[in-house]
Amino acid sequence: MKTTSATRISALAIIIAGVLLAVLAPAGETVSSYRRLGVVLLVVGAVWLLRQKRPEAQREANQQPFQQPVLKWYQSPIFWVPVIAAIIALLSWLML
Repeated sequence: MKTTSATRISALAIIIAGVLLAVLAPAGETVSSYRRLGVVLLVVGAVWLLRQKRPEAQREANQQPFQQPVLKWYQSPIFWVPVIAAIIALLSWLML
């Protein structure tokens, strides 16, 4: 069985629906049945998610050691943090 993103997302959606039904059951006489249904959906979604196979990582033909690319001057946070701080200070001074 090949696992796709859609099956993982649908399993997570069932888990979320189960949690919502278990926690946010509507007020009334049938609260316990909503909560039981929520717990059942939660368990079914968790089992479905855990039974799915993880996709295998694709290996590159030529594995080279990781080399961090050199950043340009405009990609550096050392440049942008003071620029953003100056813009925020200017805007806050103008808004006074």
